Amino acid sequence: MRGLRELVVLCLLSVVFVGGFAMTTSSGGPLKGTKSDEFEKVNNRLPVYYIGKDVGKYFSSSTEIKDLRKIKGKHILVVDGGKARKLPGIRDFLREEILSGIPVIVVNGSTEIAKNLFEGQFSPQIVDGRKPDGKKIGEEKVYGFIIYQINRTLFSKVFVSTDPSSAIVKEAYSWAEENIHPYAGDFTIQTSPYWNQVYQLNYTTGNDWQPYGRLNVRTLYYKLYNDGSGTYDWYNVHVRQQSVPGELLWNSGWKTADMYTWVDANYYRSGYFLSDYSPTTTSGASTVTVSVGVTAGTDDAQVSASQSWSYTIPDVVVYDQSDYSQELAKWWHNVDEGKAVGSNTYQIEPGATIRVPDGDPMDWREHYGVKYGKFNILFWTYTNEGYVEFKI
Repeated sequence: MRGLRELVVLCLLSVVFVGGFAMTTSSGGPLKGTKSDEFEKVNNRLPVYYIGKDVGKYFSSSTEIKDLRKIKGKHILVVDGGKARKLPGIRDFLREEILSGIPVIVVNGSTEIAKNLFEGQFSPQIVDGRKPDGKKIGEEKVYGFIIYQINRTLFSKVFVSTDPSSAIVKEAYSWAEENIHPYAGDFTIQTSPYWNQVYQLNYTTGNDWQPYGRLNVRTLYYKLYNDGSGTYDWYNVHVRQQSVPGELLWNSGWKTADMYTWVDANYYRSGYFLSDYSPTTTSGASTVTVSVGVTAGTDDAQVSASQSWSYTIPDVVVYDQSDYSQELAKWWHNVDEGKAVGSNTYQIEPGATIRVPDGDPMDWREHYGVKYGKFNILFWTYTNEGYVEFKI
């Protein structure tokens, strides 16, 4: 998904604060009685590093950068956009600074050098505007950018002004000082693709199926962030389906015989697509490994990112009944009801990856079922399948 995507494993929500963004703007003119042409020097508390010989004049204390090497520790970077844009490697340098939590302030125009440095960066730009006298407003002259972390989410803050005066540079510095992360410069934010849990489904039949058994579901749902796509989103479904047989619960003799699961990606929406699923048919193994996700170049994926886990299949045969033409992931776990696995709690964990149009919600159908068996001296008796289906 292009735009807002989050690692350290983190989500880049580019300041929307889930609804709006922090953007300070100024259309020029004197500030608080200050003449617009009066030079104001910033008495800075934080170290200021700058690129562009004339930038140092704005600050009481500052250090000019002679080469584009990483700067350690908490500081603010101020860049003369017109001069810095010609420097080889400047965008890589600015990207490293920003992803270290350092506020970057571009002065004297050419503010585009601090925009679109990485996937998901919040990069607003002025596209139109007029002054009260009807004249068209000027181009962006001062631009500041900060990202910071709250829990596992990254937020962005932006400062924009069309006024190039020292008063605005001073205001931009105050904004940066107020919003800088306490440990800026001492960490690096990753923007790699990753899966992040977004939902969990919990369900139980309780005692409704007595004396046969109990069905429990605790399925996990993950969304792929930083996926590089503006066309699609991807979700992983990590099924956790558990059968507790009546033999264990109520000493009823009923044991787990079969477990059924399916995920129908396009049950409700034709544009939903089964990208991946696991496991496939497995027999004679004690464990099975599930691996689901996306691979760059396959099914329009721009990146590669997967999740893997394992679960035990003692005396269990897994039958893969999936069908890509139906966008259906489907499994039958044939449990040997005569063995310990049938008499005790057993959990299966198949998985699937579903591709949906960019921005569309999770919206598919899932089926969870169990069949029980009981030995009666000479033969086994079986129940019908007990099941539940969900519109996700």
